[in-house]
Amino acid sequence: MIRALEILYVGRRCPEAAQEIAARGGIVRAASHVYEGIAALKRDPVSAAIVEYGEVEADPAGAVQALRASAGRRPLLFAFTPEEWDTVRGRGIFEHEEVLLRPFYPDELWRRITRSALPDEGLSVRVLKDRTERLAALLEDAQRLNRLTGDIAALAEQCVEIVRARVRAGRVSIFLKDRATGGLRVVHAVGLREEARAGAQCAIGEGVAGAAAQQRRPVLVREAGRDGPAAGHAYDGSSYMIVPLVHQHDVLGILCATERVDAGPFSPDDLAYLEAFAESAALVVHNAYQLRAADELATIDELTGLFNRRYFNRVLAQEVQRAQRYHHDLTLAILDVDFFKQFNDSMGHQEGDRALAAIARILKQSFRQTDIVVRHGGEEFAVLMPETTRKEGNGIGFVDRARRAVEAEGLAFEHQGIRRVLTISGGVATFPHQAATPEDLVRRADQALYEAKRLGRNRIKGA
Repeated sequence: MIRALEILYVGRRCPEAAQEIAARGGIVRAASHVYEGIAALKRDPVSAAIVEYGEVEADPAGAVQALRASAGRRPLLFAFTPEEWDTVRGRGIFEHEEVLLRPFYPDELWRRITRSALPDEGLSVRVLKDRTERLAALLEDAQRLNRLTGDIAALAEQCVEIVRARVRAGRVSIFLKDRATGGLRVVHAVGLREEARAGAQCAIGEGVAGAAAQQRRPVLVREAGRDGPAAGHAYDGSSYMIVPLVHQHDVLGILCATERVDAGPFSPDDLAYLEAFAESAALVVHNAYQLRAADELATIDELTGLFNRRYFNRVLAQEVQRAQRYHHDLTLAILDVDFFKQFNDSMGHQEGDRALAAIARILKQSFRQTDIVVRHGGEEFAVLMPETTRKEGNGIGFVDRARRAVEAEGLAFEHQGIRRVLTISGGVATFPHQAATPEDLVRRADQALYEAKRLGRNRIKGA
Protein backbone atom coordinates (compact mmCIF):
# COMPACT_ATOMS: atom_id res chain seq x y z
CA MET A 1 0.00 0.00 0.00
CA ILE A 2 1.30 3.48 -0.87
CA ARG A 3 1.32 5.65 2.21
CA ALA A 4 0.28 9.29 2.00
CA LEU A 5 2.74 12.01 2.91
CA GLU A 6 2.45 12.44 6.70
CA ILE A 7 3.40 15.67 8.45
CA LEU A 8 3.59 16.33 12.20
CA TYR A 9 2.30 19.77 13.22
CA VAL A 10 3.44 20.99 16.65
CA GLY A 11 1.29 23.87 17.86
CA ARG A 12 -2.24 25.16 18.27
CA ARG A 13 -2.95 26.46 14.77
CA CYS A 14 -3.06 23.10 13.05
CA PRO A 15 -6.43 23.41 11.22
CA GLU A 16 -5.05 26.02 8.81
CA ALA A 17 -2.08 23.86 7.75
CA ALA A 18 -4.08 20.62 7.92
CA GLN A 19 -6.68 21.94 5.49
CA GLU A 20 -4.05 22.88 2.89
CA ILE A 21 -2.09 19.64 3.23
CA ALA A 22 -5.17 17.40 3.24
CA ALA A 23 -6.51 19.14 0.11
CA ARG A 24 -3.42 17.81 -1.71
CA GLY A 25 -3.68 14.26 -0.37
CA GLY A 26 -1.41 14.56 2.67
CA ILE A 27 -2.05 13.62 6.30
CA VAL A 28 -1.39 15.85 9.31
CA ARG A 29 -0.72 14.49 12.80
CA ALA A 30 -1.09 17.07 15.55
CA ALA A 31 0.88 17.65 18.72
CA SER A 32 -0.29 20.47 20.97
CA HIS A 33 3.11 21.23 22.60
CA VAL A 34 6.80 20.64 22.01
CA TYR A 35 7.19 17.68 24.41
CA GLU A 36 4.35 15.84 22.73
CA GLY A 37 5.99 16.66 19.40
CA ILE A 38 9.34 15.19 20.50
CA ALA A 39 7.58 11.98 21.57
CA ALA A 40 5.65 11.81 18.28
CA LEU A 41 8.85 12.21 16.24
CA LYS A 42 10.36 9.26 18.11
CA ARG A 43 7.21 7.16 17.71
CA ASP A 44 5.54 7.99 14.38
CA PRO A 45 6.92 7.51 10.84
CA VAL A 46 6.17 11.08 9.73
CA SER A 47 8.16 12.58 6.85
CA ALA A 48 8.65 16.06 8.34
CA ALA A 49 7.47 18.32 11.15
CA ILE A 50 6.20 21.91 11.30
CA VAL A 51 6.78 23.58 14.66
CA GLU A 52 5.21 26.86 15.76
CA TYR A 53 7.74 29.25 17.25
CA GLY A 54 5.38 29.89 20.15
CA GLU A 55 5.92 26.30 21.33
CA VAL A 56 9.71 26.71 21.63
CA GLU A 57 9.85 30.39 22.57
CA ALA A 58 10.68 29.75 26.25
CA ASP A 59 13.88 27.83 25.42
CA PRO A 60 14.46 27.97 21.66
CA ALA A 61 18.03 26.63 21.64
CA GLY A 62 17.23 23.67 23.91
CA ALA A 63 13.95 22.88 22.16
CA VAL A 64 15.53 22.95 18.69
CA GLN A 65 18.30 20.64 19.87
CA ALA A 66 15.79 18.17 21.37
CA LEU A 67 13.58 18.26 18.28
CA ARG A 68 16.60 17.72 16.02
CA ALA A 69 17.71 14.70 18.05
CA SER A 70 14.24 13.15 17.75
CA ALA A 71 13.76 14.00 14.07
CA GLY A 72 17.07 12.54 12.93
CA ARG A 73 17.45 13.35 9.23
CA ARG A 74 13.80 14.32 8.81
CA PRO A 75 13.26 18.02 8.06
CA LEU A 76 11.96 20.44 10.67
CA LEU A 77 10.19 23.59 9.52
CA PHE A 78 9.68 26.39 12.07
CA ALA A 79 6.64 28.63 11.61
CA PHE A 80 6.81 32.30 12.61
CA THR A 81 4.60 35.32 12.30
CA PRO A 82 6.53 38.18 10.66
CA GLU A 83 6.73 39.89 14.06
CA GLU A 84 8.14 36.78 15.74
CA TRP A 85 10.71 36.33 13.01
CA ASP A 86 11.88 39.94 13.41
CA THR A 87 12.59 39.29 17.09
CA VAL A 88 14.77 36.17 16.57
CA ARG A 89 16.41 36.89 13.23
CA GLY A 90 20.15 37.26 13.61
CA ARG A 91 20.44 35.37 16.91
CA GLY A 92 21.82 32.30 15.14
CA ILE A 93 19.41 29.79 16.71
CA PHE A 94 17.39 29.28 13.53
CA GLU A 95 20.14 30.21 11.09
CA HIS A 96 20.37 26.67 9.68
CA GLU A 97 16.69 25.78 10.04
CA GLU A 98 13.84 25.83 7.52
CA VAL A 99 11.63 28.87 8.21
CA LEU A 100 7.97 29.36 7.25
CA LEU A 101 6.22 32.70 7.70
CA ARG A 102 2.57 32.85 8.67
CA PRO A 103 -0.04 33.10 7.30
CA PHE A 104 0.94 30.17 5.12
CA TYR A 105 0.82 30.65 1.36
CA PRO A 106 -0.70 27.27 0.33
CA ASP A 107 1.52 26.45 -2.65
CA GLU A 108 4.69 27.43 -0.83
CA LEU A 109 3.71 25.36 2.22
CA TRP A 110 3.09 22.27 0.09
CA ARG A 111 6.28 22.66 -1.96
CA ARG A 112 8.41 23.07 1.14
CA ILE A 113 7.08 20.00 2.92
CA THR A 114 7.09 17.73 -0.16
CA ARG A 115 10.84 18.21 -0.42
CA SER A 116 10.97 16.04 2.69
CA ALA A 117 10.05 13.06 0.50
CA LEU A 118 13.23 13.29 -1.56
CA PRO A 119 15.78 10.44 -1.50
CA ASP A 120 19.13 10.68 0.23
CA GLU A 121 21.58 12.29 -2.19
CA GLY A 122 24.20 9.73 -1.18
CA LEU A 123 22.13 6.85 -2.55
CA SER A 124 22.90 7.32 -6.24
CA VAL A 125 22.46 4.49 -8.74
CA ARG A 126 26.18 3.77 -8.71
CA VAL A 127 26.26 3.41 -4.91
CA LEU A 128 23.45 0.83 -4.84
CA LYS A 129 25.19 -2.53 -4.76
CA ASP A 130 22.97 -4.85 -6.76
CA ARG A 131 19.80 -5.20 -8.80
CA THR A 132 17.66 -5.86 -5.70
CA GLU A 133 18.74 -2.58 -4.11
CA ARG A 134 18.03 -0.71 -7.34
CA LEU A 135 14.55 -2.22 -7.65
CA ALA A 136 13.83 -1.28 -4.03
CA ALA A 137 15.00 2.28 -4.71
CA LEU A 138 12.84 2.48 -7.82
CA LEU A 139 9.76 1.29 -5.89
CA GLU A 140 10.47 3.84 -3.16
CA ASP A 141 10.77 6.63 -5.74
CA ALA A 142 7.54 5.58 -7.46
CA GLN A 143 5.76 5.72 -4.11
CA ARG A 144 7.08 9.26 -3.57
CA LEU A 145 5.53 10.32 -6.86
CA ASN A 146 2.19 8.67 -6.12
CA ARG A 147 1.82 10.85 -3.03
CA LEU A 148 1.76 13.94 -5.25
CA THR A 149 -0.79 12.96 -7.89
CA GLY A 150 -3.02 15.89 -6.96
CA ASP A 151 -0.43 18.57 -7.74
CA ILE A 152 1.27 18.53 -11.16
CA ALA A 153 3.73 21.30 -10.28
CA ALA A 154 4.88 19.54 -7.09
CA LEU A 155 4.98 16.24 -8.99
CA ALA A 156 7.26 17.73 -11.67
CA GLU A 157 9.53 19.20 -8.99
CA GLN A 158 9.74 15.85 -7.23
CA CYS A 159 10.60 14.04 -10.50
CA VAL A 160 13.48 16.42 -11.15
CA GLU A 161 14.88 16.22 -7.62
CA ILE A 162 14.64 12.42 -7.46
CA VAL A 163 16.48 12.04 -10.78
CA ARG A 164 19.09 14.57 -9.70
CA ALA A 165 19.77 12.61 -6.52
CA ARG A 166 19.77 9.16 -8.13
CA VAL A 167 22.01 9.83 -11.15
CA ARG A 168 23.98 12.72 -9.61
CA ALA A 169 23.21 15.09 -12.48
CA GLY A 170 24.19 18.74 -12.41
CA ARG A 171 21.20 19.73 -14.52
CA VAL A 172 17.83 18.00 -14.71
CA SER A 173 14.64 19.18 -16.39
CA ILE A 174 11.19 17.80 -17.06
CA PHE A 175 9.18 18.88 -20.09
CA LEU A 176 5.46 18.14 -20.30
CA LYS A 177 3.22 18.37 -23.33
CA ASP A 178 1.32 21.65 -23.56
CA ARG A 179 -2.31 20.76 -24.22
CA ALA A 180 -2.90 23.98 -26.16
CA THR A 181 0.09 23.83 -28.54
CA GLY A 182 1.02 20.14 -28.48
CA GLY A 183 4.66 21.14 -27.91
CA LEU A 184 6.94 20.33 -24.98
CA ARG A 185 7.40 22.98 -22.30
CA VAL A 186 9.71 22.91 -19.28
CA VAL A 187 7.74 22.60 -16.05
CA HIS A 188 10.59 22.31 -13.59
CA ALA A 189 14.39 22.26 -13.75
CA VAL A 190 17.48 22.49 -11.56
CA GLY A 191 20.84 23.77 -12.72
CA LEU A 192 19.38 26.05 -15.43
CA ARG A 193 19.48 29.83 -15.33
CA GLU A 194 16.02 31.27 -14.73
CA GLU A 195 15.94 33.04 -18.11
CA ALA A 196 16.91 29.82 -19.92
CA ARG A 197 14.37 27.82 -17.95
CA ALA A 198 11.52 30.28 -18.65
CA GLY A 199 11.95 30.00 -22.41
CA ALA A 200 12.73 26.28 -22.60
CA GLN A 201 10.37 24.56 -25.01
CA CYS A 202 10.50 22.51 -28.17
CA ALA A 203 8.22 20.89 -30.69
CA ILE A 204 7.96 17.11 -30.84
CA GLY A 205 10.40 16.04 -33.55
CA GLU A 206 12.54 19.18 -33.16
CA GLY A 207 16.16 18.83 -32.05
CA VAL A 208 17.64 16.01 -30.00
CA ALA A 209 15.00 16.15 -27.24
CA GLY A 210 12.08 16.51 -29.65
CA ALA A 211 13.36 13.60 -31.74
CA ALA A 212 13.61 11.38 -28.64
CA ALA A 213 9.98 12.20 -27.85
CA GLN A 214 8.81 11.58 -31.41
CA GLN A 215 10.62 8.24 -31.68
CA ARG A 216 9.72 7.25 -28.09
CA ARG A 217 13.30 6.11 -27.63
CA PRO A 218 15.77 7.02 -24.85
CA VAL A 219 19.06 8.71 -25.62
CA LEU A 220 22.38 8.21 -23.81
CA VAL A 221 25.29 10.34 -24.97
CA ARG A 222 28.57 9.78 -23.14
CA GLU A 223 30.46 12.51 -25.00
CA ALA A 224 28.51 15.16 -26.90
CA GLY A 225 29.82 15.96 -30.36
CA ARG A 226 31.29 12.50 -30.84
CA ASP A 227 28.73 10.04 -29.54
CA GLY A 228 25.05 9.53 -30.38
CA PRO A 229 22.45 11.73 -32.10
CA ALA A 230 24.06 15.00 -30.98
CA ALA A 231 27.18 14.36 -33.07
CA GLY A 232 27.58 17.31 -35.40
CA HIS A 233 24.87 19.28 -33.57
CA ALA A 234 25.21 21.84 -30.79
CA TYR A 235 24.29 20.54 -27.36
CA ASP A 236 25.17 22.23 -24.09
CA GLY A 237 26.76 19.42 -22.09
CA SER A 238 29.41 16.74 -22.38
CA SER A 239 27.22 13.81 -21.29
CA TYR A 240 23.46 13.63 -21.12
CA MET A 241 20.39 11.38 -21.08
CA ILE A 242 16.94 12.03 -22.53
CA VAL A 243 14.05 9.69 -21.77
CA PRO A 244 10.47 10.17 -23.04
CA LEU A 245 7.48 9.87 -20.70
CA VAL A 246 5.11 7.56 -22.55
CA HIS A 247 1.74 6.25 -21.39
CA GLN A 248 -0.14 3.88 -23.70
CA HIS A 249 1.75 5.18 -26.77
CA ASP A 250 0.97 8.79 -25.85
CA VAL A 251 4.03 11.00 -25.30
CA LEU A 252 3.39 13.10 -22.17
CA GLY A 253 6.84 14.68 -21.89
CA ILE A 254 10.56 14.04 -21.50
CA LEU A 255 13.10 13.87 -18.68
CA CYS A 256 16.57 15.28 -19.38
CA ALA A 257 19.69 14.81 -17.24
CA THR A 258 22.98 16.53 -18.10
CA GLU A 259 26.51 16.48 -16.63
CA ARG A 260 27.32 14.16 -13.73
CA VAL A 261 28.48 16.27 -10.78
CA ASP A 262 31.18 13.74 -9.81
CA ALA A 263 32.74 13.79 -13.32
CA GLY A 264 32.67 11.07 -15.93
CA PRO A 265 29.84 10.23 -18.32
CA PHE A 266 26.47 8.72 -17.50
CA SER A 267 26.49 4.92 -17.62
CA PRO A 268 24.08 2.31 -19.02
CA ASP A 269 23.03 1.66 -15.40
CA ASP A 270 22.07 5.34 -15.05
CA LEU A 271 20.00 5.10 -18.23
CA ALA A 272 18.34 1.84 -17.10
CA TYR A 273 17.25 3.53 -13.86
CA LEU A 274 15.99 6.61 -15.70
CA GLU A 275 13.99 4.51 -18.17
CA ALA A 276 12.33 2.54 -15.38
CA PHE A 277 11.67 5.70 -13.36
CA ALA A 278 10.20 7.44 -16.44
CA GLU A 279 7.74 4.57 -16.88
CA SER A 280 6.43 5.09 -13.34
CA ALA A 281 6.50 8.88 -13.73
CA ALA A 282 4.48 8.72 -16.96
CA LEU A 283 1.71 6.77 -15.24
CA VAL A 284 1.57 9.24 -12.34
CA VAL A 285 1.60 12.25 -14.72
CA HIS A 286 -1.26 10.66 -16.69
CA ASN A 287 -3.24 10.13 -13.48
CA ALA A 288 -2.51 13.72 -12.41
CA TYR A 289 -3.87 15.04 -15.70
CA GLN A 290 -6.98 12.87 -15.29
CA LEU A 291 -7.53 14.26 -11.79
CA ARG A 292 -7.02 17.81 -13.04
CA ALA A 293 -9.54 17.26 -15.84
CA ALA A 294 -12.06 15.86 -13.36
CA ASP A 295 -11.45 18.79 -11.02
CA GLU A 296 -11.93 21.26 -13.87
CA LEU A 297 -15.21 19.60 -14.79
CA ALA A 298 -16.31 19.84 -11.17
CA THR A 299 -15.37 23.53 -10.90
CA ILE A 300 -16.54 24.87 -14.28
CA ASP A 301 -20.10 26.07 -14.82
CA GLU A 302 -21.34 24.27 -17.94
CA LEU A 303 -23.64 27.06 -19.14
CA THR A 304 -21.27 30.02 -18.92
CA GLY A 305 -17.83 28.39 -19.00
CA LEU A 306 -16.90 30.36 -15.87
CA PHE A 307 -15.64 28.86 -12.64
CA ASN A 308 -18.42 27.88 -10.24
CA ARG A 309 -19.12 28.60 -6.57
CA ARG A 310 -17.19 25.54 -5.40
CA TYR A 311 -14.05 26.92 -7.05
CA PHE A 312 -14.79 30.41 -5.74
CA ASN A 313 -14.94 29.23 -2.13
CA ARG A 314 -11.59 27.50 -2.49
CA VAL A 315 -9.74 30.28 -4.27
CA LEU A 316 -11.20 33.04 -2.06
CA ALA A 317 -9.49 31.56 1.01
CA GLN A 318 -6.20 31.21 -0.90
CA GLU A 319 -6.30 34.78 -2.22
CA VAL A 320 -7.05 36.19 1.24
CA GLN A 321 -4.03 34.29 2.58
CA ARG A 322 -1.89 35.64 -0.26
CA ALA A 323 -3.09 39.19 0.43
CA GLN A 324 -2.26 38.79 4.12
CA ARG A 325 1.19 37.39 3.44
CA TYR A 326 2.26 40.00 0.92
CA HIS A 327 0.30 42.92 2.43
CA HIS A 328 -1.74 43.41 -0.76
CA ASP A 329 -5.35 44.46 -1.18
CA LEU A 330 -7.96 42.04 -2.50
CA THR A 331 -11.25 43.30 -3.93
CA LEU A 332 -14.42 41.27 -4.31
CA ALA A 333 -17.38 42.29 -6.45
CA ILE A 334 -20.71 40.46 -6.30
CA LEU A 335 -22.99 41.17 -9.26
CA ASP A 336 -26.63 40.34 -9.87
CA VAL A 337 -28.62 40.58 -13.12
CA ASP A 338 -31.50 43.04 -12.71
CA PHE A 339 -35.05 41.87 -13.52
CA PHE A 340 -33.79 38.48 -14.71
CA LYS A 341 -36.93 36.64 -13.57
CA GLN A 342 -39.05 38.99 -15.72
CA PHE A 343 -36.71 38.32 -18.67
CA ASN A 344 -37.17 34.56 -18.21
CA ASP A 345 -40.95 34.90 -17.89
CA SER A 346 -41.16 36.97 -21.08
CA MET A 347 -38.50 35.34 -23.27
CA GLY A 348 -38.33 31.78 -21.96
CA HIS A 349 -35.61 29.86 -20.16
CA GLN A 350 -33.66 29.08 -23.31
CA GLU A 351 -33.24 32.79 -24.05
CA GLY A 352 -32.46 33.32 -20.38
CA ASP A 353 -29.58 30.83 -20.65
CA ARG A 354 -28.29 32.63 -23.75
CA ALA A 355 -28.43 35.95 -21.90
CA LEU A 356 -26.48 34.57 -18.94
CA ALA A 357 -23.84 33.17 -21.31
CA ALA A 358 -23.58 36.57 -23.05
CA ILE A 359 -23.20 38.42 -19.73
CA ALA A 360 -20.54 35.91 -18.64
CA ARG A 361 -18.61 36.58 -21.86
CA ILE A 362 -18.82 40.37 -21.31
CA LEU A 363 -17.63 40.04 -17.72
CA LYS A 364 -14.73 37.82 -18.75
CA GLN A 365 -13.67 40.38 -21.36
CA SER A 366 -14.06 43.34 -18.99
CA PHE A 367 -11.55 42.27 -16.36
CA ARG A 368 -7.84 41.50 -16.29
CA GLN A 369 -6.50 38.00 -16.90
CA THR A 370 -5.37 37.91 -13.27
CA ASP A 371 -8.94 38.59 -12.06
CA ILE A 372 -11.17 35.60 -11.33
CA VAL A 373 -14.72 35.71 -12.67
CA VAL A 374 -17.16 33.07 -11.41
CA ARG A 375 -20.82 32.24 -11.64
CA HIS A 376 -21.82 32.53 -8.02
CA GLY A 377 -25.20 30.94 -8.57
CA GLY A 378 -28.37 31.56 -10.61
CA GLU A 379 -28.09 35.03 -12.12
CA GLU A 380 -25.38 36.09 -9.67
CA PHE A 381 -21.68 36.48 -10.54
CA ALA A 382 -18.58 37.26 -8.47
CA VAL A 383 -15.22 38.76 -9.43
CA LEU A 384 -12.04 38.50 -7.36
CA MET A 385 -9.51 41.25 -8.15
CA PRO A 386 -6.12 40.67 -6.48
CA GLU A 387 -3.89 43.67 -5.80
CA THR A 388 -6.65 46.18 -6.54
CA THR A 389 -5.90 49.10 -4.26
CA ARG A 390 -7.74 52.01 -2.70
CA LYS A 391 -5.84 54.28 -5.12
CA GLU A 392 -7.80 52.53 -7.86
CA GLY A 393 -11.07 53.25 -6.07
CA ASN A 394 -11.18 49.71 -4.65
CA GLY A 395 -11.97 48.48 -8.16
CA ILE A 396 -15.37 50.15 -8.37
CA GLY A 397 -14.41 51.82 -11.65
CA PHE A 398 -13.43 48.47 -13.17
CA VAL A 399 -16.74 46.92 -12.13
CA ASP A 400 -18.72 49.92 -13.41
CA ARG A 401 -17.02 49.53 -16.80
CA ALA A 402 -18.35 45.97 -16.91
CA ARG A 403 -21.81 47.24 -15.90
CA ARG A 404 -21.83 49.69 -18.80
CA ALA A 405 -20.72 46.97 -21.21
CA VAL A 406 -23.60 44.72 -20.13
CA GLU A 407 -26.09 47.56 -20.60
CA ALA A 408 -24.64 48.36 -24.03
CA GLU A 409 -25.15 44.74 -25.14
CA GLY A 410 -28.85 45.60 -25.42
CA LEU A 411 -30.39 42.33 -24.20
CA ALA A 412 -33.93 43.72 -24.54
CA PHE A 413 -37.25 42.29 -23.38
CA GLU A 414 -40.79 43.49 -22.70
CA HIS A 415 -42.68 42.61 -19.56
CA GLN A 416 -46.24 43.77 -18.84
CA GLY A 417 -45.94 46.47 -21.45
CA ILE A 418 -42.64 47.82 -20.14
CA ARG A 419 -39.56 47.53 -22.36
CA ARG A 420 -36.23 47.01 -20.62
CA VAL A 421 -32.67 45.84 -21.33
CA LEU A 422 -30.84 43.55 -18.95
CA THR A 423 -28.46 45.36 -16.59
CA ILE A 424 -26.45 44.39 -13.56
CA SER A 425 -26.11 45.76 -10.04
CA GLY A 426 -23.03 45.19 -7.94
CA GLY A 427 -21.51 45.49 -4.49
CA VAL A 428 -17.77 45.86 -3.94
CA ALA A 429 -15.66 45.32 -0.81
CA THR A 430 -11.88 45.27 -0.27
CA PHE A 431 -9.74 43.20 2.09
CA PRO A 432 -8.29 44.07 4.56
CA HIS A 433 -9.65 47.65 4.81
CA GLN A 434 -13.33 46.71 4.82
CA ALA A 435 -13.22 43.06 5.91
CA ALA A 436 -11.05 40.88 8.14
CA THR A 437 -11.94 37.38 6.89
CA PRO A 438 -13.13 35.72 3.66
CA GLU A 439 -16.63 35.39 5.12
CA ASP A 440 -16.64 39.04 6.15
CA LEU A 441 -15.53 40.08 2.66
CA VAL A 442 -18.46 38.24 1.07
CA ARG A 443 -20.89 39.66 3.63
CA ARG A 444 -19.74 43.26 3.03
CA ALA A 445 -19.93 42.90 -0.77
CA ASP A 446 -23.41 41.37 -0.44
CA GLN A 447 -24.57 44.26 1.74
CA ALA A 448 -23.31 46.74 -0.85
CA LEU A 449 -25.14 44.82 -3.59
CA TYR A 450 -28.42 45.02 -1.68
CA GLU A 451 -27.89 48.75 -1.26
CA ALA A 452 -27.32 49.13 -5.04
CA LYS A 453 -30.60 47.28 -5.64
CA ARG A 454 -32.41 49.46 -3.10
CA LEU A 455 -31.16 52.63 -4.77
CA GLY A 456 -32.69 51.65 -8.10
CA ARG A 457 -30.51 48.93 -9.73
CA ASN A 458 -28.09 49.24 -12.66
CA ARG A 459 -25.38 50.68 -10.43
CA ILE A 460 -22.28 49.65 -8.45
CA LYS A 461 -22.02 50.43 -4.75
CA GLY A 462 -18.95 50.21 -2.52
CA ALA A 463 -19.03 48.82 1.02
